[in-house]
Amino acid sequence: MIKKILLPKELNDNSSVALHETGRERKLLSFNLIFICAFIFIIFFYFFSYKQIDRLMSANALVIHTYDVIEATDNVLYLVIDSETHQRGYFITGDRQFLIERDESVAALRKNLKRLKKLTQDNPSQTERVAELADLIEKRIGLLNQTKQIKERNLANTEGGLNVIKLGQSMSNHIRYLTEEIKSVELTLLTERNRTVFVNTTTANVILMVGNLISLIFLIIAFILFNRELKKRILSEEKGRNTESRLRSILEGAHDRIAAINTEYQYILFNESYQNEFKRLFGVSISLGMSVQDALASIPEARAKLLNAWEAALEGRECTQDIELTHEHKKETYEITSSSIANDKKQIIGAVQIMRNITKRIQEQAKLQEYNEKLNHGMKELQHKNQQITLLVEMSDNLLACASQEELGTVIKRYSQRMLDFSKGILYVMHPSKNFLEAIERWGEPNEQDRTFYPDQCWGIRRGRLHHVKSAHAELICNHIKKTENNTSYLCVPLMAQNDIYGLLFMEMHVDQEKQFTESTKLIVNAFSELTALALANVRLRENLRYQSIRDPLTALYNRRYLEDFLQKQIHQSERAKNNLAVLILDLDHFKKINDTYGHDAGDICLKEIGRLLEGDIRMGDIASRYGGEEFVIVLYNTDLMAAKRRAENIRCDVSMLSIKYGAQHVGPITVSIGISIYPQHGLTIAELIDAADKALYAAKNSGRNKIIAYGEKGSASLSNPHKDG
Repeated sequence: MIKKILLPKELNDNSSVALHETGRERKLLSFNLIFICAFIFIIFFYFFSYKQIDRLMSANALVIHTYDVIEATDNVLYLVIDSETHQRGYFITGDRQFLIERDESVAALRKNLKRLKKLTQDNPSQTERVAELADLIEKRIGLLNQTKQIKERNLANTEGGLNVIKLGQSMSNHIRYLTEEIKSVELTLLTERNRTVFVNTTTANVILMVGNLISLIFLIIAFILFNRELKKRILSEEKGRNTESRLRSILEGAHDRIAAINTEYQYILFNESYQNEFKRLFGVSISLGMSVQDALASIPEARAKLLNAWEAALEGRECTQDIELTHEHKKETYEITSSSIANDKKQIIGAVQIMRNITKRIQEQAKLQEYNEKLNHGMKELQHKNQQITLLVEMSDNLLACASQEELGTVIKRYSQRMLDFSKGILYVMHPSKNFLEAIERWGEPNEQDRTFYPDQCWGIRRGRLHHVKSAHAELICNHIKKTENNTSYLCVPLMAQNDIYGLLFMEMHVDQEKQFTESTKLIVNAFSELTALALANVRLRENLRYQSIRDPLTALYNRRYLEDFLQKQIHQSERAKNNLAVLILDLDHFKKINDTYGHDAGDICLKEIGRLLEGDIRMGDIASRYGGEEFVIVLYNTDLMAAKRRAENIRCDVSMLSIKYGAQHVGPITVSIGISIYPQHGLTIAELIDAADKALYAAKNSGRNKIIAYGEKGSASLSNPHKDG
């Protein structure tokens, strides 16, 4: 657009003519396309209309055909009834004229039946029905002849005659049923074909209406286009006269500084903004015909920069460059866009230049860059926070899956190295007695600290919230911190859950890392500590529940359910390893007497002492359990009969040496009877081993108590379903 404005008048005229010719060619092409589209549409419309009418005629022919079939069927039924009527007249009156008329009806019947067969050839199902009907009619005609003979021979009242008459009536009914079925099928087809005719008729009407409407629209469009073109031609000359003056007004009103030169470097056009800016910068007032060299003669520092831009444009190179110019000791930046001016023969006849003062834009871009950097920093912080949140969620899932305190410590160490990488520290766990805290895990390389300390040695635990020591000399230092350094800050985060303290997160940070401990980081630390506290509470609760589920609450020995599970595993292991397995059943002698004499509390004390003794006497890998009441079961892995007897004897002696007091009273003496069974000699299943040991125990009871008897020894094998009493 600018190049066109800056051309001399004669070049503008040539260019206008060329553009005008191009516009006319485009419009002519548009008109031709419209007429071609209209012609193609009309051809398509007539073809489609012809096809639709053809479909309509075909559908109508099918409807007529259906009516013909129905008419032929009705004729057949009528002629059958007519033949029967004439036959009945002959049968009643004996007049042979009825027979002549019957034969005429039969001939007409066969002719109509033949026509019906021809009409139903296009429908296989109807063809079968018509064939069946024809066969039935022929049989009925045969019966009519038999009826004639019956009349002539006076056999009407005989059994044979009556059977023929009844058979004829049955056939007549069947014929009526078949004709009704044929008509019913044809009526169904008639309904469908009438619907098809209706649809085709409607479609044809719609096509005709739409086609006529579109044709009318094409005519209206053509009329409008021709009128618009005529109107444009009338107005084109008037607009052409005003175009140059209007564009020049636009050029003068532009904020950009625009100027043009010829190949002699003489100004041929410039707007007022360019003239004023040139005078403000260089103190020179330019005019048309003035050369660029003369205008810049007294400004050597700007001469080379501006001349290079003009030269590049006159050489046909379009370029955009930023040039710094000094005005009143202030640097201003200008964006100069230079391009060449060519005539219709593509010959360069000048150049145009657009100057924009972009000083403010550069300053704004600098500010925008600063804001962008801040935004990027914020986005990185947000991304880091999202990563931390993701790690917290992942850590939460893993902590919930931890089954023990050791697993929990390992998980916390891994995630503290990733999430609390600005620090190094130690994880302390509160002992179930709540008397001290013990270090179970650490990350980084924190200063050496005591492995255990008392809760009141930590300000964080005493206050129940985070305790941050930024300066070792200016703030309260916890007594559990052994070594303090001036360049290290400390953080004690109590691990609280369900209004109880489960541990402490102790963190050390170097003064350089202290800057990273922002409010956002503090939130992460709090979330980390809360998750850790909840996980510790869950693990502690899970361990307590598991302990309660497998331990006897009175003796602290394993209960019967755990015994059965353990014994089943030991049997499988012994089977694979081909080892022996010993089962010992212990029963306190005269325990009922102890309860009756000293009371049940004294009996409970005895059971506790026995449980403590058994827990200390067994090897690692063996278990002692309370089987029920005053009975205890010991499982000894990889132990033969002799070793089991020795172990049982040690236990019996230890029990007999117990000295138990209940208040001021001495309870006792305490003795036990022990029955022994060995896998696989005495049984292969839990039930068999327990039963064998129980029988041996009963034998020990019967032989005087405070004894040890193995299954199979004298007095044990013959006992079954023993009942022990003290």
